[in-house]
Amino acid sequence: MHEYFTYPDGIPVETVNDRNRYWDVSMWGHFGFSNFPDGRRYAQFLTDHHEKFTLESLGRIAQNALYFHEGSMAKIPQDRERSARQMSVTAGIRKTGPWVVCLSGIIATQAPTSQFYLDRQSYLSVFHVKSGLIITGANSKRQPELATIAEETAGQVYHMPMSSHLEMNDREDRLAVSYNTFFAVLGVPPPSQDRAEFAFAITPRGRMAKAKLTLQLVLHAGEMLETDDGRSFRLDETPQELEVSGWIRHHGWTLKLSAPAKLTWPVRPYNPYRNVPETGIEHAVGALTTELEAKPQLVTFAIEE
Repeated sequence: MHEYFTYPDGIPVETVNDRNRYWDVSMWGHFGFSNFPDGRRYAQFLTDHHEKFTLESLGRIAQNALYFHEGSMAKIPQDRERSARQMSVTAGIRKTGPWVVCLSGIIATQAPTSQFYLDRQSYLSVFHVKSGLIITGANSKRQPELATIAEETAGQVYHMPMSSHLEMNDREDRLAVSYNTFFAVLGVPPPSQDRAEFAFAITPRGRMAKAKLTLQLVLHAGEMLETDDGRSFRLDETPQELEVSGWIRHHGWTLKLSAPAKLTWPVRPYNPYRNVPETGIEHAVGALTTELEAKPQLVTFAIEE
């Protein structure tokens, strides 16, 4: 699992995690991987991408060197042009050229009394080798506004699905999730070299309740953001709420959307170690929210590099 659910920059995939939203390349326990040829290559890959050296990481490196099992190496998914892996639970990942897309429909009971268990409310992450993580699938807690889909019915907000199903093949990966008053299917065809597309197909069952779709955009403070109506500004701690109807450009990528949406910046995500949202903007995201209509619809997105 480890070698498949690691981005090409060495950082573990956050979408399947219910504890942490983000962390750096880990130096923990590489000697355990060294019992296998692909594990030795994976340990080498992680070491090559480790940059933030601390006393602890240096100690872990020394431990790895002491207990490492030398031997031949085999290719890992990061070495291949294409790879895919579907878990026994409702989650999977696919690498296509420079793109990595992870889908997760894992369902787990909420743990309101524990600060360390996040709500599994996010379904999609998109990574490109040039731009890094573009859409994060990080989970959160007490933040339904960051859920991929949220439904409001009978005075209550439901931000986690009732059921889910994942199908993966070379033509299209499809994640289906159900809510009280509608179904949603997220379809992701294979990306081309410089373009990745995905779409949400919404099908009501009976009278559809008020619902919204949100993507967590990885925006970088200090960099410029442009929109289709000619606005351009540098991101900082100043709150922004923008109506977007065509495209957003930032950090080398352009996101095109078929339906009007609202971009909110900065949204500070929950920190499980502090049991409160982040106070700075280092880990803030941009919440791109589309209000869903109470009828069958297809909401499409495309990312161009």
